Amino acid sequence: MRIWVVFGVLSLGVGFAGVAGAQTVERGSAVRSTEIPVLEARVEEQDAVLEGQIGEISAVGAELEEAQSRVGAAETRTVELGEQTQALERELDVRRETYEAARAGYEERARAAYKGSGLEGLSFLLGGVLGSSHGLGLVDPRVAEILLEGRESLEVYREAERRLQNTRRQISQKERDYEVALREERRRTEELRRRERELEAFIARISSDRARTMVRLRELRVAERARILEQRAATGVGEASRRYELRIAREEIVAEPVGPITKREYKRLYRKSARQYGFGEDWYVLAAVGQVESNHGENMGPSSAGAMGPMQFLPSTWESAGVDGNGDGVANIMDPRDAIPAAARYLRSGGAPRDWYGALFTYNHADWYVVKVLGVAEGYRRLAKDNTVGPYI
Repeated sequence: MRIWVVFGVLSLGVGFAGVAGAQTVERGSAVRSTEIPVLEARVEEQDAVLEGQIGEISAVGAELEEAQSRVGAAETRTVELGEQTQALERELDVRRETYEAARAGYEERARAAYKGSGLEGLSFLLGGVLGSSHGLGLVDPRVAEILLEGRESLEVYREAERRLQNTRRQISQKERDYEVALREERRRTEELRRRERELEAFIARISSDRARTMVRLRELRVAERARILEQRAATGVGEASRRYELRIAREEIVAEPVGPITKREYKRLYRKSARQYGFGEDWYVLAAVGQVESNHGENMGPSSAGAMGPMQFLPSTWESAGVDGNGDGVANIMDPRDAIPAAARYLRSGGAPRDWYGALFTYNHADWYVVKVLGVAEGYRRLAKDNTVGPYI
């Protein structure tokens, strides 16, 4: 939970009514008050968008790194296959030269063995021998042996050449496949780079918008702080203010003592009021206000400023903020069954639970007071071992 520390320090003696005593608010102040949550929501939305975009650009960066690695590997493999193909081409050239030399020597030996016959007959016989073994039965056995040995030797050369050609074709096909994959990887890499540039530009734009929103939000918070402090001054402090508040307590509101209420009942009222006014199960701050203001009903006042009851309302504030929490027909400032839900409603109107700091500052215009309440609330939360809310500090 984010806590915005933007307010100044004033005394605790003002109690809850430091702001609420002034009921007239300028129209411009009202506009600022309504604009603050809108801008805060916008900042949260921008933060969420930035978080998503940063996550996406991180994923794109990782994918781009992998794609570049694949491109490098494909380029290396393509070069290797090209070199292998060239090496096989050179070896094939050597094989062909060797074969042609062997064939020429073979023919020379055959002519020497076939002396006495015409060359046309030898050419016919060689053509048959190099193609198949048919017809050798008509030849002199010694000549036939020479021809068969030569043919077998040439077949070895032919077979080696065929294997080399097959290997070359396979490697050439692999090289073509790698070239196709390489073009695709390069296209994918360029697409990822383009997406990365788009995300960087979008993140920069959102960050700039967020910075402007934060500037405006700070301006509004400063103005809201000034408005709250002005309302406190309008309320007045000191003995004159206390007499004024006590007169209201006597003449205009119900301020009747009630019988003792147990701490267990206080806890139940805190939890019930928290749920009733939109805090859900987050009742710890409300309970902390009760502890700091009156120690859960032990110090009912009036304070030096005239604040009264378990939640230390100023009577002038109670006139508009009082709540008939127990349904007995009256809003009694001294009754925790009325005062606790009234405090919850007032905190809600001040921004709770979205902004506990701002809400508590409207309750009492003092940073140290707000920090103290939040510290007590954090203690309650930890004692309850509740990790569903907070932390408050």
